[in-house]
Amino acid sequence: MQDQGAAMPYPQYGYPPPNAQSHQDPSMYMAGPPAGMYNPAAQAPMSPPGYYPQQGMPFMPMGGGGGGGDQTNFMPAQFLQNPVMANMAMQYGQSLVGQGKEALDRELNKYVATSRIKYYFSVDTAYVAKKLALLLFPFTHRDWSVKYNPDEPVQPRYELNAPDLYIPAMAFVTYLLIGGVSLGIQERFSPEGLGIQASTALVWAIIEVLAIWVTLYIMNIQTKLTSFDILAFSSYKYVGMIVAVIASFIMPSAYHLALIYVSAATMFFLIRSLKVQILPESSHDSYGEQNTSFTGEGSKRRTYLLLFMGGLQPLMMWWLTRQIARP
Repeated sequence: MQDQGAAMPYPQYGYPPPNAQSHQDPSMYMAGPPAGMYNPAAQAPMSPPGYYPQQGMPFMPMGGGGGGGDQTNFMPAQFLQNPVMANMAMQYGQSLVGQGKEALDRELNKYVATSRIKYYFSVDTAYVAKKLALLLFPFTHRDWSVKYNPDEPVQPRYELNAPDLYIPAMAFVTYLLIGGVSLGIQERFSPEGLGIQASTALVWAIIEVLAIWVTLYIMNIQTKLTSFDILAFSSYKYVGMIVAVIASFIMPSAYHLALIYVSAATMFFLIRSLKVQILPESSHDSYGEQNTSFTGEGSKRRTYLLLFMGGLQPLMMWWLTRQIARP
């Protein structure tokens, strides 16, 4: 047993005695590195007070870098402000657009001649106004012949009797819009119903063109009419359909009267327009070429075809407007 009055020995590992002298110099924590040691803080330039790099931008010291040379920050705004670089970028973009357009035209020309399509849309305001008046009031028109250049027909803007696709396309879109308005007035509008109306009209237009082409093939009738000509002539009926539906807005009972008039006007216009191309009065067609099928049985077949195309228009006009006109 140890004597309780004896002093306890100081442990070998622990805190130093209070009066023990420290062997470390406090100044070593305040002084800098020795003179020969590399100090990055001394060589890097000091940033001005209150400077902080913007978010999303790399921090770069003000002034020159460690290499001693001046460095310029490359920014997109500086690139666009350079007139030479901006012009080069614009020219490069225009060349890409031109190459894409040429590739698209080249692919389209494999199936459809774009120059031929442009012919049907070569119209102006005066032509559209006169053609609409002719479609609604064709009974007073006298000259139904179509003028032709030596190589190609005259553009619609210079020839009132030439077929175009601008009026049929705009009339088709207007027919869909008027149909939506009519269904909205009757509180029967729905996006699905409008889509069904558009798809139904488009399908019937394709069926009508195919039916005419099949009739031409079965009857063995040679004509200069193209598929675009048939599509244009058979789509002029949308103008009369719009008039009939609008008449039902004013007075529901006026729908049938307006439909009868526009059907007669459309049928008269179509028969007179196609007569000079399908059924010429002489044995020479409208292009000045001899064709013996215009007489005898050939003339009868062409008459039947003409009456079939004309009589089909009132039926299609009634079928496509009976659901959207106000009862």
